[in-house]
Amino acid sequence: MSVWTSARMAERIRGRLVGNPELSGQGCAIDSRQVSGGEIFFALPGERADGYDYVEKAWEQGGSVAVASIRSFGERPLEVPETKALILVEEPLIALQELAAWRRSLLSAKVIGLTGSSGKTTTKDMLAAVLAQRYRTYKNQGNQNNELGLPLTILNAPENTEVLVLEMGMRGLNEIKALCLIARPEMGVVTNIGVTHMDRLGSREAIARAKWELIDALPPQGLAILNAEDEWSVRLAQGDGRPQRFYGLRGRWRSPDIQGGAVRMTADSLGTAFTVSAQEETAAVRIPLPGEHHVLDALAALAAGLACGIPLAEGAEALSHFQASGMRWEVRQGIHGSTLISDVYNANPESMSASVRMLAERAQGCYTLALLGDMYELGTESGRGHRQVGRTVAETGVDYLMTAGRLAAEIAAGAVEAGMEAARVGSFAAKEEMLAAARRVLRKNADAWVLIKGSRGMKMEEVTAGLRIPQEQGRTGE
Repeated sequence: MSVWTSARMAERIRGRLVGNPELSGQGCAIDSRQVSGGEIFFALPGERADGYDYVEKAWEQGGSVAVASIRSFGERPLEVPETKALILVEEPLIALQELAAWRRSLLSAKVIGLTGSSGKTTTKDMLAAVLAQRYRTYKNQGNQNNELGLPLTILNAPENTEVLVLEMGMRGLNEIKALCLIARPEMGVVTNIGVTHMDRLGSREAIARAKWELIDALPPQGLAILNAEDEWSVRLAQGDGRPQRFYGLRGRWRSPDIQGGAVRMTADSLGTAFTVSAQEETAAVRIPLPGEHHVLDALAALAAGLACGIPLAEGAEALSHFQASGMRWEVRQGIHGSTLISDVYNANPESMSASVRMLAERAQGCYTLALLGDMYELGTESGRGHRQVGRTVAETGVDYLMTAGRLAAEIAAGAVEAGMEAARVGSFAAKEEMLAAARRVLRKNADAWVLIKGSRGMKMEEVTAGLRIPQEQGRTGE
């Protein structure tokens, strides 16, 4: 982030400055524990704690400038040291966003926005890896993709950033639009439009409109990178006059401009190899993740990279050794010789079904156990979505299914309805019960492959931890 004086920042966000007007701020944080020296600390009020109460801690950690609520200051005045500055505003969150929008206007970096119902974080990581072949690239850290995380990403981007990759999440209409007002993307990537957030938006059409806010925010010559296998993306693209580039495998809804093919698993059963072609270019690609859904993520990254001047061969090289964000298809060694596939960051019917198919395919004849938790935010589609996953479990021939949670009981019901023997299905109210039952099954079936997946709120990583061998837990610090 550019070095700004405290006086200039206060003027920009219409704040009242208390303390030193000449202090510089570089980078920012909303957690005092993440302040290490020179950052601007935004003291955001929260349900459990008021960031204002940690301003002095942030200063002790080396922070120079703090932005806080004028109401909190009025109730609990702080004595501001001569070497520090406090900027008082009506709403610290709005001040954070306004400062990020200002920073964006000063950046010379190309901004690429990315959203989708599933796969967006993996695609973000892949795209950043591809672009880093030729450009100084910065991206959201972890899941910083909302009204807090996106401004933080912009403010913490290094001054020499050439491409900024910004994942954008949403829970309702106008949220991506608001993020785009801050980020002003020049290219937009939509991975797919599914049923996640049906509980808030009520219909697939409303979800599609919410996702499409990213494309609507692009300038007239801004490029849209879209999935040719996704019906809603193709449908909405037909009424949009901006330049478009489609990627896909089979071209279910329209012919892809960048096409993958010859998809096959790698020798270790954990990765995927495929070919990609676009106009006169072709390349062989290997990614350290399984399945066609991850191939589509890779194709989106290669398509955006190609638009930024990265040849397919260079993009393929980057993807061969990229690292996905944590909690996504992590392979761990489990008890009784088992292989644990921990895909616990989040879940929706499409991603969970894809993970189940990958479990059946990659196990290559070994005993398979699927441990699946509730999927949230599906609204009226919840019952149908969970049962759809259950049918996938039955159809793929998984040996044993266990579910945890009230909603996930519908997965078990769907599997039985689709012909899976009830004796091979267990439905539990809590994941602790499921974990105990899984331990018993693995004791009798050595060298099994186990899939663990559920929505973030289920904290299914606790199941993973309960099934890992003690030596590995000690080695990784868990």
